Amino acid sequence: MRMIKRAVHIDFHTMPAIPDFGANFDAKTFARTLKDAKVEYINAFAKCNIGFAYYPTEIGVMHPHLEFDMFGQIVEECNKLGIGVTAYFNVGLDHEMARKHREWTVVNKEGQIIYDDRTANFFRNMCFNSGYREYMLGMIKEVVERYPVEGVFLDCIVIRPCHGNECLEAVKERGMDPLNDEDVLAFAKEALLDFSQEVKKIVGPDKFLYLNGIEPADSAGLNTHAEIECLPSGWSYDFFPAQVAYARNLGIQTFYMTGRFNVNWGDFGGLKSKVSLLNDCWDALSNGVPTSIGDHMHPRDGLDPAVYKIVGEIYEEVERYEPWTDYAKAAADIGILTLERGKIDVCHNGAVRLLGELHYTYDIINENHDLSKYKVIILPDHVKVSAVLKPKLEAYIAAGGGIISSGRSGLNPEGTEFALSEWNMTYDGEDTWNSSYFKMLEDTGGEIPDMLCGIYNQGILLQTKEGSKAVADYYQPYFNREWDGFHGSFYTPPDRYAGRPAVARSGNIFQFCFHLFTSYMDVAVNVHKYMVKYCLEQLLPEPLAKCEGIPTTARVTVTEKEQMSMVHIKLTHPEPRGKYNVIEDRQTLSDGVVYLRSNQVEAVYMAPGKEPLAYEQVDGYIRIPLPKVDGYAMVVVEHKA
Repeated sequence: MRMIKRAVHIDFHTMPAIPDFGANFDAKTFARTLKDAKVEYINAFAKCNIGFAYYPTEIGVMHPHLEFDMFGQIVEECNKLGIGVTAYFNVGLDHEMARKHREWTVVNKEGQIIYDDRTANFFRNMCFNSGYREYMLGMIKEVVERYPVEGVFLDCIVIRPCHGNECLEAVKERGMDPLNDEDVLAFAKEALLDFSQEVKKIVGPDKFLYLNGIEPADSAGLNTHAEIECLPSGWSYDFFPAQVAYARNLGIQTFYMTGRFNVNWGDFGGLKSKVSLLNDCWDALSNGVPTSIGDHMHPRDGLDPAVYKIVGEIYEEVERYEPWTDYAKAAADIGILTLERGKIDVCHNGAVRLLGELHYTYDIINENHDLSKYKVIILPDHVKVSAVLKPKLEAYIAAGGGIISSGRSGLNPEGTEFALSEWNMTYDGEDTWNSSYFKMLEDTGGEIPDMLCGIYNQGILLQTKEGSKAVADYYQPYFNREWDGFHGSFYTPPDRYAGRPAVARSGNIFQFCFHLFTSYMDVAVNVHKYMVKYCLEQLLPEPLAKCEGIPTTARVTVTEKEQMSMVHIKLTHPEPRGKYNVIEDRQTLSDGVVYLRSNQVEAVYMAPGKEPLAYEQVDGYIRIPLPKVDGYAMVVVEHKA
């Protein structure tokens, strides 16, 4: 299977009331437009979420105004130009079949098959414990056997509990409780995964398969790659960095599926600025993954030349970096542990944002990954220590690794005490205060003021034991923020030292009593970030990369390939404009410096032009003053063999 890069995901969801469907479509022009835009791979529509097929199907329903094999012509003409094609099926949605087969739809807990906003997409959903299962398997098999596609993309693979009679009877037959929501959801998951296994058999081992919507823990062995769907104007610009930090460690090809839209999918009139799309592609390259750009084709006129003019300009630039980006891997000093089953939560987004602002390198990992490759492990807010994780953490700590843990992290699965004796602290129960404070006891060079600072997301109460010490003290307020029948206690100043730490240290373990990373995502308190920075300076005095004169809005990452290290400096960042975050301008930087931990250097230059850069050796690092950076720069360091 080829490496997927410079891809385009073409949405094509077409209502039946479009009489001139395909009137101006020409498959040769379609393929040539993509080729001229440097596109190497597409997800192309075989069946949309309305339920229509775009080829002469013997099983499904072809769009009522389509009079030729649109999908087949696309595959044929793209293959002639070396463009790979995956067949797109929306399987979670099929409004035409839902309309004709009410018994194929998910019944919600209130007994409804139609609910919520009927002008959106998800007001009806399909049940995989129904005749719809065989219907969809038949269509997928039909396309795979008929056309030389390179894979299959299944959309809206979302596990939805179905309370229809057939599903509830099946729940009961398995000895589960039809009135128990978790049992009903578990059966829906079983049905969906069983369907997915059948799709895998049809597609075979030599073609791509991607199930869009199933969590990585459930799709292991099914997905051949990971497509991180994220339209950042809607998903947020914090979504992709955390998702890719985890997905790139799953051992499968990963890429970033962004979109050309201003607002969301189906935004026919929306085209983001070129800088905005470049930002997304730079984000991908900086994290060691290629890109796919989402589009929505017009049902009459085909691809929009204005869209592909910008796509072509972007992919031409991306292509110039590929000698250094193809098959490169992200490098990281810090491993951020996930919750159960690799789920990315708000605390992980907060950790990624905080570390990104501090310009540290990181991965997100689960308990099955190798911890020893990281200098520091972060357990953000809610990561209790499982039976699998416990011996790994013990070995990691014994080898000198550093730990930063916050909130309920570090506790045993029952949440009754710290799981490891190395913590050397006492868990004193849940924090009952909701407006408490801390005072930093260590010198931070003025980054944390000498005052009582707010704790905005309380967690647990801590106490040190002999051999551990307080890094910051805990202060309680006069009273909680609450209603007492007379006053709403909004104003809750600090009262007194509570006789316990807010942050404690035992050896190379730092434990915060509060949910620091969730709090940072919620309110972005700068002193919380500088507390983490203080801890990292103790645990990681020689990080892989360091910076001078580069703002916190920039992102600095390191990728590696063969005998090369690539330092990426990305300056573009979103700003709020009304309800949306927008990127329009290419920020510049004239006097930045990066340091890379390295002793054996063959050459240092800027990619893609290979302009040599001056550098000097300083205490185990190479210090590289940067030339003017316009939006994005890649510094390449070639190491001696």
